[in-house]
Amino acid sequence: MTPLFAFLDDAKEAMNEFVHNCLLVAGGFLVGYILGGVVGWALGKWVFRQKAPDTLKKVGRPIGGVILALIVALLVFTGKGKPHGEGGDGKGAPSPDPNKANQQSPQPEPKIPPNVPIVKQPDGKPADVTIRVTVLGGEDVQVDKFYLIDDDQTPKTFTELKDAITARKAKEKGKVAMAILFPTRNALSREHPAVTRVVRWANEEAGLDVTFPASK
Repeated sequence: MTPLFAFLDDAKEAMNEFVHNCLLVAGGFLVGYILGGVVGWALGKWVFRQKAPDTLKKVGRPIGGVILALIVALLVFTGKGKPHGEGGDGKGAPSPDPNKANQQSPQPEPKIPPNVPIVKQPDGKPADVTIRVTVLGGEDVQVDKFYLIDDDQTPKTFTELKDAITARKAKEKGKVAMAILFPTRNALSREHPAVTRVVRWANEEAGLDVTFPASK
């Protein structure tokens, strides 16, 4: 829609709303005119005990009409008479969902510390071969040799670990997974860099499922 047509459309809506509001004010004056006459007649008849209460009736009509017309004008022209929570604007804007208030807001996802890798969940297929990697800690570590593979008691560095597991995986025909264990002495936490780098490498590069079975 061009700006000219948009302006004409808005002007048309504004004019329609203005005419509608004027009709409401006129209707308010008419109702107030009738009610003012009734109230004036009642005051003259029952309060002032007039035998012919036409005077108050004639005065009450215009006063009642003006008062009610002013009240209606304040409501319609200031917007205070419009209901709260209007729907769509008729131009494609969706109307509010009545069930939205009953829906629970989505819970924020938990934040993961940057040094802790995301362990991919196993795909459900059992592994044919599980390589056990024991991560050493404390004085058991010599020259960054944190890792023992299966029953081999010769500690390995991270590079040596990757080479050994890559070669082992190439020889196996079935699915290979990795189980990370910790010794009972000088056990490291899962957030230790010696652990997180193995998990990240196994998930992202080696394509291995990683588990943390309880150490015996």
